[in-house]
Amino acid sequence: MREDSSDFKASDLPRFFDEIFQWDVRHTRERLRSASERMNHLAARVPETPRAGGAWNAKEILAHIAVLSRAYGVFSYFIASGRLTDLTLGDVINQRDAEGDKYMAMSCAEIAAAATTEHQRTLKFLDGATIEDLRRECRVERGTITAEYVVRLPLVAHLEQHIEQLEEALA
Repeated sequence: MREDSSDFKASDLPRFFDEIFQWDVRHTRERLRSASERMNHLAARVPETPRAGGAWNAKEILAHIAVLSRAYGVFSYFIASGRLTDLTLGDVINQRDAEGDKYMAMSCAEIAAAATTEHQRTLKFLDGATIEDLRRECRVERGTITAEYVVRLPLVAHLEQHIEQLEEALA
């Protein structure tokens, strides 16, 4: 490797970090696309089973995926646009089951289609979002979160986590 660190200055750091940030956002978009495709592939095998006691069945997992896909996609967009500056995440989590019930009334194909629509909306938002939009912050119970954080962890990583859970439920 050629040594060029002597040419690097402190004033270069913002550009350097912006490039890494853009690379990470691009990778996050690809993870969302891939997870959405995996979800759709699995959804075709999910049985039309009503809500169960104990652990979630495959349809409940799929319904939860639709809930999180909508909620965190919308929240990230609202944070990025400056329309959401305070969020009580505890309340969001407490509303999860009621929202899941709405999806449980749908067929598995309809649930998957709804989740896919939300993924496409989030991808469209990400395609047009600026670095400044994605770094915009929102206050939560224990500090602040950015729009990018909401996409990367509560949306994409959480989605991947539940797709793995769905795979296990269908095994």
